[in-house]
Amino acid sequence: MASSSKTHRTVERWIEYYARFGYGAKGVIYGSTGLLALLEALDISEGETVGSEGALKTIGAQPFGRAMLVVLGISLMGYVGWRFIQAVLDPEHSGTDASDILRRFSYACSGLAYVGVAFTAVKILTAGSSEGGTTTQERVVKLIRMPYGQWLVGAGGLIVFGIGCYYFYRAIKAEFRKQFKHHQMSDAAKTWANIVGRVGIAARGFVYVVIGFFGMRAAWSFDPSLIKTTEEAMAVFDNDSTDEWILATLGVGFIAYGVHMGFQAVYRSIDPL
Repeated sequence: MASSSKTHRTVERWIEYYARFGYGAKGVIYGSTGLLALLEALDISEGETVGSEGALKTIGAQPFGRAMLVVLGISLMGYVGWRFIQAVLDPEHSGTDASDILRRFSYACSGLAYVGVAFTAVKILTAGSSEGGTTTQERVVKLIRMPYGQWLVGAGGLIVFGIGCYYFYRAIKAEFRKQFKHHQMSDAAKTWANIVGRVGIAARGFVYVVIGFFGMRAAWSFDPSLIKTTEEAMAVFDNDSTDEWILATLGVGFIAYGVHMGFQAVYRSIDPL
């Protein structure tokens, strides 16, 4: 019995470590994305893809970059695994209300999204590029031509827009603070964790609102070319000097979100089993 309990604790500990590496990897990608956006807005670097793909390509181009991509790809799967554990096993005892079920569903969606990011890292490693697959616009073209496809695209845009608004709500409420092990944090760490969390989550919310808005426009206009990925949504603000301050602000926000993930990696309470 004691041996079984010890094995259980060992498995739980390794899952926790792996999840923390996943948060760290996510932080590196968001921080790199924010830095690329900031450099683009300040005209220090031009022509770079601003987004997770651009961040991964930039990391891969650095000395020991391929090794870093391997580490990031493997680490991201720790985040994916933790999200699926949250969705299926509910270790944080979210409850069974509609909002709790929706939150667990969002955890599963987040896990699937980062499977895609990890797969992008693998494609960059194996082919030197993530190009050649079906683009978002091509998938939307197929969808929008289906029966009720226009309504489905519009509903998808509305949902993404709503998620963006929810991120603003999360930034204001800052309930992420409840997830930290406060007894391990200094007063300065608590203050900065609060600041970068609010700023970073708000920046993500803004990008989701932009993506959702263009999604609804695409459905209304029957024009899939209006669909925006994260990269394209941020590129909207790189067309003239008037808008570049928005891109710079988003860059700072994404860097803040990357630091927020760092706080999550170190101080978040993770009890997987």
